[in-house]
Amino acid sequence: MNRVKVLLVDDHDRFRQSVASFLNEQSFVEIVGEAVDGDEAIAQTERLHPDLVLMDVDMPNRDGFEATREIKLQCPATKVVILSMHGSDIYRRTAWRYAADGFIDKASLKDELLAAIAAVQAHLGGPGLAAITATGH
Repeated sequence: MNRVKVLLVDDHDRFRQSVASFLNEQSFVEIVGEAVDGDEAIAQTERLHPDLVLMDVDMPNRDGFEATREIKLQCPATKVVILSMHGSDIYRRTAWRYAADGFIDKASLKDELLAAIAAVQAHLGGPGLAAITATGH
């Protein structure tokens, strides 16, 4: 099975650790790195070539929207999903304008995160969501 290589980007250590802990339980995910701001996210993406970047919006130095735009310019095959505690439509529309591949409200993170990863896995030639939900992972 193709493992989805994920880069976690969030300036809050506890949130990153929580997401990493959840993802480490999934056999189809490999966390290849973490970043604490947009500049580091761009550098890590160029160095590590993840399949998926999970990108927070509100960060120092360069916000998640700007970092997403730069990542999509430099590494267009990398999927970027914006994670935000701001679930309003304006944030979703802004994510699309900055070329994000998806948007997940942090309030429903675990439910939507596995579906987003499965979509990336299917794009990579893996079994996708059907096989993941069938195995209970």
